[in-house]
Amino acid sequence: MSIYINMISAVNILFNELKHHRASILRLAQQATEASVAGSVKVLGNSQMDVYYGLLDVPVLFEEVVAQLPVNSERDYLHWLAEGEGYRKIILSDASQWILLRGIEPGQYVHLHPARYSPHSMRMKATTLKTAIACLVCLPGVAAPSLEQLNAIRNTLLDLSPVKDIAQCHHLWKVIDLLRKEVGC
Repeated sequence: MSIYINMISAVNILFNELKHHRASILRLAQQATEASVAGSVKVLGNSQMDVYYGLLDVPVLFEEVVAQLPVNSERDYLHWLAEGEGYRKIILSDASQWILLRGIEPGQYVHLHPARYSPHSMRMKATTLKTAIACLVCLPGVAAPSLEQLNAIRNTLLDLSPVKDIAQCHHLWKVIDLLRKEVGC
């Protein structure tokens, strides 16, 4: 009888929780203050990202990813990726889809992020997510900030350009709603 032991573990996964995991983003927002929020959201960069809002918390997510890997070493993982044109897509227990790439950090060779337009994820610009987080921190309980409030946050705290028309903030409202909704809704 052969026992298969996967030597790849959660420590080998490179995953930016603040760019890709709603629960982690909420923890950041709950811990941030008006004075610290700008520094906290700098790690989000300036590109687009997909944020997972499903029920799998990070340890469970990592456990499911490792369980699906058909290889048990870094060398085999990198070979497996190369056979898949440099990436692989996997589907987890909640039907969410995830992309596996080569990680660039020593020991973290399994780079993980949600697939574009995956179930339980939303695609957004970094500036939109930064603004949404800052609104949650600076204006708790305010459902839809006014143009003046929004631009004060964007200009003063985040060093972002102002919004010209509040009516064009549909995606921002969706992101704020996503962050505010109860888990499981």
